[in-house]
Amino acid sequence: MLTYASFARLHQAFLCLALLLPAGQAVANSYTEDPPTKASRPAPGKKIAAAPVAPPVVPVASPPTPADAPATPQLTLVRGVVLTPEGRPRAGASVYPAGAPRQLAITDAQGAFELPVPAGTAVSLRIEYFGEGSSRVEVPNPGTSLIRVTLGQ
Repeated sequence: MLTYASFARLHQAFLCLALLLPAGQAVANSYTEDPPTKASRPAPGKKIAAAPVAPPVVPVASPPTPADAPATPQLTLVRGVVLTPEGRPRAGASVYPAGAPRQLAITDAQGAFELPVPAGTAVSLRIEYFGEGSSRVEVPNPGTSLIRVTLGQ
């Protein structure tokens, strides 16, 4: 014999399928665990609407406090000018730290560049321009003065 509790579970499963809800999302049951009285039973053929389901509550993480935040390295800018072997500004030359070609600066129309590097540490720069050669420059104190680089020297 079909009990009221098993009927309620079947009805809930049917509503989930009928409404095409994702698996695991429940529909609020309008029935109670106690058997209904004659006055609370639905009439034959009458549909019972399910109560809407509230969205799940997701905890929100608080933003990190300064004590939790990782220390970011201090950066400084290396500024310079790249010149051709004839002494003219070279636009479009590539400037990058040796060993880190993904950190790249391209010289502008006046041959100038700016490249962020870690402060307080010496850096070795590679400067390249296809067809005119390349140069390597050691910068012992980045950010203190303007660097002049002649390609091929």
